[in-house]
Amino acid sequence: MLLNKYFTIRERREDETGSNFLISLNPDHQVYQGHFPGDPICPGVCSIQMIRECAEIVLGQRLTIGTVSQCRFMELLTPSKNKDLLLKLTLSKAEEGMVKAVASILSDDAQTSFLEYKGEYSPQC
Repeated sequence: MLLNKYFTIRERREDETGSNFLISLNPDHQVYQGHFPGDPICPGVCSIQMIRECAEIVLGQRLTIGTVSQCRFMELLTPSKNKDLLLKLTLSKAEEGMVKAVASILSDDAQTSFLEYKGEYSPQC
């Protein structure tokens, strides 16, 4: 789990399109010591994990990544320059109990897009 270590949720809002999370990255997290020392960037896998953890909060249950049909990195995400972010998340039911997710990670003012994501999760029993 990365929540409250790698990132924190400052606020959660719901609207007609889904859930919006205002999050803050922890630029002192140990992952940045190796990715990359002196010029840290957020690992893509951590961004995908943040999306999953926010989806778990919305649904109130643990999820397993089933498929990733799109994961487009638009800009480098650096914790020193982009500490505060907006994570937009839309969830819907898919076939056979799966949950479909469409997500974006943006700058907190929504002017810069860092990641566009589409995938499916399966609920853990």
